[in-house]
Amino acid sequence: MFTIERKGTEPAIVFVHGFCQSSAYWAPSLDRVAEQGVRGFAVDLPGFGASAGLGGPCTMAGLADALAKQLDAWGIRQIVLVGGSMGGVVAQHFTLRHPERVERLLLVATGGYTANEALALEKADALAAAAWNEETIAPVVDGFFLQKPSAEKIAEYREIALSASQKAAVEAARSNATNRTFDQLASIRVPTMIVQGRHDRARTPEHGAEMRDRIAGCVLEIIEDAGHTPQLEQPRRFHEVALPFLLQ
Repeated sequence: MFTIERKGTEPAIVFVHGFCQSSAYWAPSLDRVAEQGVRGFAVDLPGFGASAGLGGPCTMAGLADALAKQLDAWGIRQIVLVGGSMGGVVAQHFTLRHPERVERLLLVATGGYTANEALALEKADALAAAAWNEETIAPVVDGFFLQKPSAEKIAEYREIALSASQKAAVEAARSNATNRTFDQLASIRVPTMIVQGRHDRARTPEHGAEMRDRIAGCVLEIIEDAGHTPQLEQPRRFHEVALPFLLQ
């Protein structure tokens, strides 16, 4: 599994990217953690980014188990876990399956279920039938942002999306569509924070509040003027909220 690593003290903070994203989406946050002298990793999940050639399964549970195996290979037992979007679903599965390994959990722009499962599965089927090209992935990438980034950054994000395996993307999309970790959230016992963008259409603040109410002691923070990637859209405000929680 490809990873970006920054050296520092333990426990390591591990950042997990979203659908058709990569570790690059968390690189700025990784740098902020490193400035505080804390060890951090941002991974490319199997099927995505530089790990596109790795085999699956690319289900939410399968990706969580792949992360656990990678941590074992690194000799890392305890982590602070951060997941954005699909990576937040993977992080939920990881915490539910390996609760003893997670010290703190930060869920960003994510959810515990998909409001319209049938529509999400229909979109996954359309993705499977489409040519894997920029025309197909452009609306996916554009949906990550409230305000479109510069042409240079959009080109970078589209290249990252296209680097994913189409098969993995479809499998992950179908698994995410049918995910129902929401029903198990009450069993999460680690300190948890949820961060949602005010204008995120995919994972709304209202859904974040539903999740918060399921997890004992959970805190919900809303980032204004942000959509589905608040760590990139409003990095200053995001890190003001996230870093004190992560570095406790």
